[in-house]
Amino acid sequence: MKFVSARSAVPFALAAAFILATTGCVSESERVESAQIPGVWTGAHGGRVEFRDDGRFELSGIPRDAVVFSFIAPPPKGETVSGQGTWSVKEKGSTVELIYDSKGSFAEGGEAGSLGVADSGDPPKLYFSTSTDKEYGYEIQKSD
Repeated sequence: MKFVSARSAVPFALAAAFILATTGCVSESERVESAQIPGVWTGAHGGRVEFRDDGRFELSGIPRDAVVFSFIAPPPKGETVSGQGTWSVKEKGSTVELIYDSKGSFAEGGEAGSLGVADSGDPPKLYFSTSTDKEYGYEIQKSD
């Protein structure tokens, strides 16, 4: 049996609490299917996230303030975030959950984050969920 340390479980708990707090009433235009996610997504000022079919992602150029850091020291203000990990669609399509590996800006693995669905249209738009106080964060749009 594999045990999860309390330290590594907290990011998951924080992500779950955020998801529950922000997904009360979600319209169809704020839901995506897993099949819509793979591809390259871009944001303002060079932000880029590539979601692969195998459930992996890689991001670069994302503003530091768009990503929540729970346990590790974040990059200095004004710098951008890079990293990789796994993604999955959660909460009936209203959230894309991110679990970061220990690469790039994430010195230790296990950090969790999420993207909300701004618009499921063509092309769809997602946003980095920055805090429960500010529902809408840095937006990325599917570009391929």
